[in-house]
Amino acid sequence: MKSLMSKLWRDDKGALIAAEFLFVATITVIGIVVGLTGVRQAINAELTELGNAFLALSQGFTVSGVTGCCSSVDGSQAIDTPGLLTPPVCTPPAIPSVIDVIPCS
Repeated sequence: MKSLMSKLWRDDKGALIAAEFLFVATITVIGIVVGLTGVRQAINAELTELGNAFLALSQGFTVSGVTGCCSSVDGSQAIDTPGLLTPPVCTPPAIPSVIDVIPCS
């Protein structure tokens, strides 16, 4: 077994030369960058949907009035209108520079 492992260790058939390794590494890095861009967009879409779901929760309430012996209490009501998250707005640079500009993606 030891001699087989030493033969395999010394075997240089099929070894990658530097140019082949660089080519494979470049294609791998480009593929990873493209894949991570897709993951970023999917995460942004899911988090926007989650934020919209939170905003769709109704926080409105109604408390009815009470009438008793020679007295009454008025009720109360709050109506919550749901909102939606908006995508970032690209703002062109201004002169003088404004520091609260949302970058375009």
